[in-house]
Amino acid sequence: MLYNVFNGLWNLWWTLYLTEILNTPITIVGFLATIQSTSSILFQLPGGIIADRIGRKKVIVYGTSLRVIAPIFLFTARSWHWVIPGIVLNAMASLYSPAFNAIIAESLPKERRGAAFGAYRMMTTLPSVFMPFVSGYYLEVMGIAKGVRIGLMMFTGAAAIAVLVRQLVLVETLDNEEVDIIEDDTGKAQNSVISMLRNQPRTIYAMLVAAVIGSFASRMTWDFLTIYAYNHVGLTTTQYGLLQSIATGISLPLFLISGMISDRYGRVPCILLARGLGPFDSLSLLLFRDYNQLLGAYGVIGFAQGLGGGRIRSGGYMGGPSWQALVADLVPSRNRGKIMGLMGTITGIISIPASVIGGYIYEENPNLLLATGVGLEFLALPIILFFVKEPKREEQAST
Repeated sequence: MLYNVFNGLWNLWWTLYLTEILNTPITIVGFLATIQSTSSILFQLPGGIIADRIGRKKVIVYGTSLRVIAPIFLFTARSWHWVIPGIVLNAMASLYSPAFNAIIAESLPKERRGAAFGAYRMMTTLPSVFMPFVSGYYLEVMGIAKGVRIGLMMFTGAAAIAVLVRQLVLVETLDNEEVDIIEDDTGKAQNSVISMLRNQPRTIYAMLVAAVIGSFASRMTWDFLTIYAYNHVGLTTTQYGLLQSIATGISLPLFLISGMISDRYGRVPCILLARGLGPFDSLSLLLFRDYNQLLGAYGVIGFAQGLGGGRIRSGGYMGGPSWQALVADLVPSRNRGKIMGLMGTITGIISIPASVIGGYIYEENPNLLLATGVGLEFLALPIILFFVKEPKREEQAST
């Protein structure tokens, strides 16, 4: 949680820092976002493969270590050109994402995975309830430049502590037998990544398509929402931060409740409802200029976030309690890291041009960008409704 506290001091306002302080053109903001997502993609699948080979813990510790170095480059940059090394290093740390998802899934009892994922997400999201508002006010007092730079250095210290804690506390969940099986079968076709994906149930393919559509739409708009709220809606950093805090505050108890609901009534209803309400992020800023209306809209956004259907707000398109629980139900432990990494990689590759396209559209017409993103996100709903199916209890993947 300490890690998330100090990340909250600067991350929400990073694109605003780029445009207002480093005088970065909007199209370059999209270009930088593309560099970050592209770099992340390169390490998602290798991270999953390595995690299934040497264990989850080592990958998590090594990946977290990169978070210590990256903010130093961002802190010292005085033009957007010098931001790139820090962005790449920060993105490289994503190699531990599949391992992190896998170690959580394997540490939880499968009959209560949804509730357990929800409890975990609730605890790790707790700083996000107050940090957007605190950081927004903090930036008004300190100024965007000084506030973000101090936040980056504090985040470096928090990341260093996270490395130490994860090294000391995490317990490896991939046992030696599973490692031996994977190593013995390295040369066999059935254990190749492509063959492994081919053998997955159809629901995994449907989830992948839905994730690709949603990820492309969200990445096209996400990096520009803070800039839009600040420059076009006319919100102060404190006001926009309060909206984020309200959304997260409402979602926090729902993480646990939605996990219990998904365990009892199914993962798909939570995923479907979360994805259906998710586009309110862009839609509310596009339609409303009255702050009271925005407060109500972000209450709806918080409800969608709490359902944990796998959106950026609820853990990313490969995250969210209901989404992660369904993947864990479908995929056996020995392949889980690779499948999660592969899904993230495919989703990311197809979404590579999204931020650049978003930058060009924003420069021409910011309102059109938000409307386009909303429309694209809704396209994923029929796929989830008709093609994402849950396994029967007796068919669920072991551990």
